[in-house]
Amino acid sequence: MIPETADATTIRAWLAGAWSRTEAALILGGTALGTPLAGRPVVGEVFDRAGLAELRALTTTGAFLGDLCRCPGSPTVALLDADGAFIGSGALHGGRDISWERGRFRNNLTVADPDGLLAFLERHRTPGS
Repeated sequence: MIPETADATTIRAWLAGAWSRTEAALILGGTALGTPLAGRPVVGEVFDRAGLAELRALTTTGAFLGDLCRCPGSPTVALLDADGAFIGSGALHGGRDISWERGRFRNNLTVADPDGLLAFLERHRTPGS
C-alpha cells in the first residue's frame, strides 16, 4: 500500500511551525535516500536571521505538485532548533522542487524562484565543499 500524499494546507501548517522554531539551517550534501541527516556531509550553514528568512521564502513559496520526484534528491536543507536538534528537512529535486519530509508528506513543492534558491545555496556553500 502506497502512503497518501499530504495536502498543501497540512504541509504549509507544518512548515510554519517548523520554521518558527528554526534557529539555524544546514545544507547537506549527498543523496536524501538511505543516509540519516546526521551522517551526511555539511556543505553549508545559515545562522543569521536575514539568511534564514531568505531561505524560508525560497523553500516554501511555490505550488505543491500532489506527487513526488523519484530521484534521490540533493542537496538537503536541514532545519535546527535552538538546541541544535533536527526539526525537519527538505531535499532539492531536479533543481526546482523541494521535497519536505519526503516519507511523511510525499508531495513536492515546485519553488517559485528556482534560480534564486540555487544561487542562495551556492552563496552559502562552505569553501572547499
